[in-house]
Amino acid sequence: MTIPTFTHSFLPDHQSPISSSTQLRSQTKIESNSVKQLSKSYQGYQAIQQLKYLHLEAEIDVLLQELQTMKQNNQMES
Repeated sequence: MTIPTFTHSFLPDHQSPISSSTQLRSQTKIESNSVKQLSKSYQGYQAIQQLKYLHLEAEIDVLLQELQTMKQNNQMES
């Protein structure tokens, strides 16, 4: 029984086994970098949202203080 030997001629258009594995590693690296970038973007998005929330919370506190001051002034005038 003979075992057939496959050469690079069975691979599509000028693609050797070495270049195929190199392309796979390159694509994996690119995908890994993309995931890292998305993760950083998401973390940046979370930080911005948290900052906006803290700003709104501070604004609410200021408005509540102003409201309490107005109520106290109205009670003094009555």
